[in-house]
Amino acid sequence: MKKNIIYSVCIAFVLLFLSETLSAQSVAVVLKVKGEVSLTRGPQATKQKIRRGLRLVDGDKIITGGKSYAAVRFIDDASLIRVRSNSSCTIKAKKEDDKVLKNVYLEVGTLFARVTKQRGKFEISTPTSVASVKGSACVVNQPDPESEDPTLYHGLEGQWEVSNDAGSALLRSGQTVVVPDEKTAPYSRATQPGETDGEGDEEVDDFEFEFENEKGERRVLRFGIQKEEE
Repeated sequence: MKKNIIYSVCIAFVLLFLSETLSAQSVAVVLKVKGEVSLTRGPQATKQKIRRGLRLVDGDKIITGGKSYAAVRFIDDASLIRVRSNSSCTIKAKKEDDKVLKNVYLEVGTLFARVTKQRGKFEISTPTSVASVKGSACVVNQPDPESEDPTLYHGLEGQWEVSNDAGSALLRSGQTVVVPDEKTAPYSRATQPGETDGEGDEEVDDFEFEFENEKGERRVLRFGIQKEEE
């Protein structure tokens, strides 16, 4: 019974913000928030507390505190990112017809990304490099730029290409691409035991909504809702 109530509330909640999500400027929606997570938006860098169901636009910056995270899903192809604790990233996205050209800039911290049925371009960029999707899932660790620690890309599924002005390397499942700095070419090695513990995906329930756009075309949006314990 409790589970049915939770699911009913979730469905009602998704329906409530569905119309907002389809607006011209929206590129993604916040699925889940845990702990202290804030959003910085606009030229005046207005800061607000992020909430579940918030629609995101180009230039939105997500900042997470300790033991916190935010799950975000893009509206065009259901690609998912999870911004882990003590992280800062900016959503850079441009709508092109029914696609979203996506670039998630990770300034510092850890980011999990899963690309499902890719429609628009999807990239993850850091102060040292850019990862272009060729596969489906990876974890990116970006240390404080003032430190001497390298940027690490951990491959979980499929393939990604990591590049900067000095060169490029393919990221495959079970491998880690290391980028010492922006002037040094990326290189790959085997992922070490424990490097990605606790940084993978979490199980979510997907709700699908079919709608008709302004051109009369039928489209389906998928929204993930975190499963609750009974």
